[in-house]
Amino acid sequence: MSVEYIEKVYNRYSGVYDFLFGKIFQSGREMGPALLDLFPGAKLLEVGVGTGLSLPLLSRKIEMTGIDLSQKMLDQATKRSRALRLRNVQLLKIDANQLDFPDQTFDRVFAAYFISTVPDPVKVVREMKRVCRRGGYLVFLNHFLSENPAVAFCEKVISPLCYRIGFRTDLNLRELMRETGLEIEILEPIDLLGHWKAVRCINL
Repeated sequence: MSVEYIEKVYNRYSGVYDFLFGKIFQSGREMGPALLDLFPGAKLLEVGVGTGLSLPLLSRKIEMTGIDLSQKMLDQATKRSRALRLRNVQLLKIDANQLDFPDQTFDRVFAAYFISTVPDPVKVVREMKRVCRRGGYLVFLNHFLSENPAVAFCEKVISPLCYRIGFRTDLNLRELMRETGLEIEILEPIDLLGHWKAVRCINL
């Protein structure tokens, strides 16, 4: 699928995204701040900020930049930011395949339920690495391909169908780490069955 197709899909989701996915993924989002280990003055980039569901959970003492490909999702995030009266947040329409920031701009880079929505996850993660400072953290909340062969087979079968509605189910975490040169520091299950994972990597 193309970037343009994904943009159209999430523009359509913008009005119902919180209803469909807000509560379902809330427990994972609540893990985000602890994994990010934010400190006063930290510069955080959230890639795929969506409607801004993470904004109420983050410290107001950081400098937060949220980007998304979908302008309609960003419009919802802007409404949320204004309602919360956040002065430390900027929201920008940027394609994650080509982040418009200098190298090592951010202390932390966060991708919540995002990396399996892009056509080229390896390229996006490499860009996330580039803009993250050395020693900074990259944190992912996402579904990854199961290590159970039977479950993985089913996930691979349904992935093409799922991708037509905006995400894939066959993203292999170990392969992604290998191809992007990242090593997992923390790996924790988000849901009871462990299909969804919270991952923290140090940008060495």
